[in-house]
Amino acid sequence: MTEPLKLGPVELAPGVTRLNAATKLYASGVTIAALTGMSILQGFILTEHLDVPRRAQGTLSGDLSFWTEIVMLVALLPAGILADRIGRRPVYITGVLLIALAWGLYPFATSTTELFIYRTFYGAGVAAATGTLATMVNDYPLNSSRGKYIGLSAMMNVLGTIFAARIIGGIPEQMGKLGYSPVESGTVMFLSMTVLLVITAVIARVGLMAGTPVTAKERLPARQLYGSGLRAGRNPRIAISYFSALAARSDVVVKGLFLSLWAIQSGRELNISTGEAMARYGTAIAVMYAVSFFSAPAFGWFIDRVDRMTAMCVALVVAAGGYLSMYFLTSPVDFRMLPLLIIMTLGTGFMVKAQMALVGEEAPVKERGSVIATAQMFGAFGILVFTVIGGRLFDAWGPWAPFVLVGGYQAVLLVGALLVRFRSTTRSMAASMRAAN
Repeated sequence: MTEPLKLGPVELAPGVTRLNAATKLYASGVTIAALTGMSILQGFILTEHLDVPRRAQGTLSGDLSFWTEIVMLVALLPAGILADRIGRRPVYITGVLLIALAWGLYPFATSTTELFIYRTFYGAGVAAATGTLATMVNDYPLNSSRGKYIGLSAMMNVLGTIFAARIIGGIPEQMGKLGYSPVESGTVMFLSMTVLLVITAVIARVGLMAGTPVTAKERLPARQLYGSGLRAGRNPRIAISYFSALAARSDVVVKGLFLSLWAIQSGRELNISTGEAMARYGTAIAVMYAVSFFSAPAFGWFIDRVDRMTAMCVALVVAAGGYLSMYFLTSPVDFRMLPLLIIMTLGTGFMVKAQMALVGEEAPVKERGSVIATAQMFGAFGILVFTVIGGRLFDAWGPWAPFVLVGGYQAVLLVGALLVRFRSTTRSMAASMRAAN
């Protein structure tokens, strides 16, 4: 039997090359940089370009995310079906170019209405790009290496987030020192990401694997794929992965969206400029995600060594604790608060990795794109709920409120995950006893 190709510690699935696997890792980093960057840097556009009042920024940010998720809910399943029918590569490239279009238009908005229009392109692009990336991270490795490859992807995601916060997000401060206006600085900041995304689309065309893991004759018809996600949900483990996706995707957005707004508003209370507040927040993010970066391969190794539902329960414990602890946070730009921010960041990363490994293991390969798209739809619905309600709680109760909302949901989900894990353990013990008798 031929030994599988390896990319570092990851054993690759048949037909997958090292170039394919490495290109996917690069694409993950850039795509996540664009997604987290939009959440982190949008506050700059609202403050400096459109002069949105501080008291309205939380609600508007939540509404923009709400509209994005509406678009994604419409686009996710068709994108997943296309990924199963024509291949992951063309769907991803289309998605990343749509995201680039939104980034390129954003700094030229003259009203909040235009932001909603540009978010339509962005939402469709995110649906296509993230769905196919989540599918490829399960396509490319063997099942025994899935956790490790997800860990490597998570490391690239961390690098992408740091890049967005420190490099892209640091452009206004550097340009401000050179005498440029905040509007000029914000325009360059957003156009820089646009150029990077276009370059990434070209690299993806060269490096990603064409086609799907099954032959053309084995591909299921679209009408069958449309219902595959709901049918798969009858499996309790896939059902938990769906509800985990609702928390995993939403907590990433909640963290990026409301923590950056909190940082900007805290900066004003500390009498520092928006650019300086973002720079200090970028430093905090760099520290937070450095910890996440080095923990990613360790948690990936853990996922490959235990039952995937056990990994999910561990992730939920850390995530719920981290988000609930935001009630005690005084300011994201107060470096004494870094331990709480680090715990929350670890929980977010653990949730994403555990959810992806669980659904990837359980989803049938012929329907993997469609099942993962369904999981992404649950995530989009979670963002609808948590960003809209969270935005209003942010303005009405305080900046800690959206985080406690997410943490409370994760605590409830932990109970359900423990029940599913306990039931599977009980069944395994009963089967072993029957075999022994």
